[in-house]
Amino acid sequence: MADLRQRKEDFVTGLTGGTIEEINWVTSVAICSYICWNLVRSSIKNGIANSVVDFFFNWCGILLALTTYANNPGALNVLLLGPCLAIWILMKKSSRASMTKFEPRETRHSRQDDSNTTLVKRPFITVYRGSMMVITVLAILAVDFQIFPRRFAKVETWGTSIMDLGVGSFVFSNGVVSSRSILKNELSVHKAKSLKKAISALRSSGSILFLGLLRLFFVKNLEYQEHVSEYGVHWNFFITLALVPLVMVPVDQLSPYVPRIVVALTMSVIYELFLVFKKGFITFLVSGPRNTFLEANREGIFSFIGYCAIFLWGQTTGFYVLGNIPTKNNLYKPSSQPISKLKTPSGWDKLTSTSPLSGLLIWSFISILLSQIAFAWDPLNISRRFANLPYVLWVVSYNISALTLYCIVDVFFGNTPKNYQTPPSLEALNSNGLLLFLVANVSTGLVNMAMPTIDASPLQAFLVLLAYSIFLALTAGVMFKKRIFIKL
Repeated sequence: MADLRQRKEDFVTGLTGGTIEEINWVTSVAICSYICWNLVRSSIKNGIANSVVDFFFNWCGILLALTTYANNPGALNVLLLGPCLAIWILMKKSSRASMTKFEPRETRHSRQDDSNTTLVKRPFITVYRGSMMVITVLAILAVDFQIFPRRFAKVETWGTSIMDLGVGSFVFSNGVVSSRSILKNELSVHKAKSLKKAISALRSSGSILFLGLLRLFFVKNLEYQEHVSEYGVHWNFFITLALVPLVMVPVDQLSPYVPRIVVALTMSVIYELFLVFKKGFITFLVSGPRNTFLEANREGIFSFIGYCAIFLWGQTTGFYVLGNIPTKNNLYKPSSQPISKLKTPSGWDKLTSTSPLSGLLIWSFISILLSQIAFAWDPLNISRRFANLPYVLWVVSYNISALTLYCIVDVFFGNTPKNYQTPPSLEALNSNGLLLFLVANVSTGLVNMAMPTIDASPLQAFLVLLAYSIFLALTAGVMFKKRIFIKL
């Protein structure tokens, strides 16, 4: 048993990752799957058939991209998209109504003629979060099988991989969601007081911190494999998630004077300057002793700075994608004042008061530009282990660009808050995201204790992953149908 544990730890140790280009290609299957679902959804009338098609595209497509088609995701995209385009073209020719439904256009639903600011539920955000969650939960189990390429697993120190991207994307996504409460407070007549915000943050953090400590207990007492250089001896990802809301409490007090995006950039730049110029700091982080609590958990403690920055970038994104109409300066701060109601808006107000797609295009350009500057001039490579500036900008630019593509898909197919259309499995997964992430972690542990995953054949591995996918999708679907929503 001890030998198997050591082999499993060696299996995920010392990895160097792959290229950003390949990661983009592999994860593009998620967007392609959403396009395919939109192309064929109106031709499927049976509820069970719709669920099967939904699962095939949005779960099996991603599973294939991470395993069997890992070396050729472009071919998988063609195989998925080709038949769906053919079906769509046939439908357009045979039914004028069908053609009208799918024709790229600006429908009455897409015109923003509301006079008051409200928060809306946008299809592309649900699908983005759901697809990101599918990739995450599949990868945390797939990484224990040889069918999952080692370049997709978390790197040791420097480099990029799908799982490295997944961790940061999870935090970014949580930031987008958390901006809803900030906007609600902005729209409310009675503003929440600081004490109430702090109590709410403590309540939110408490349950997640408990899960993190519970995971620590089981890892230490069940002889489960662990990778110490990932977060440290005692730290884990749940602890990081638990502490982020607490840090946001003082940031909320600062945000009326300094935009969150400025706070995020300042945190990352100062941290990066320490990494680059502070003599001995990098040596300590990479190979220092683990005697004190700080030393033992240095990866989790110092990477927390970068994750807070990613979370703030996510909040900033939420400010311009969650409202029903452009509001004053929503490109970088929460706002409830419609730009259309300003008597004499300045040029700056016009530039920084945007619709979701315009805001995403602007920030995609800015974040990609900043990331390319960092890649070119920063002497350090991307490091998820320390969540340095290049890592933060890579995660942010990827996620904003992905949101932009999902938004464009919605515009093309006429999916709007008033004409809300999303794959049911992703809607269900999104409704209990953190709980199902916990279920996925527990399931991963059970599978690892039940079988020597590292010795499984490609066929065995794929079947186990498929069964695991079905279990998670069914669990999410049943909870959604029963209207069971548990927020941790």
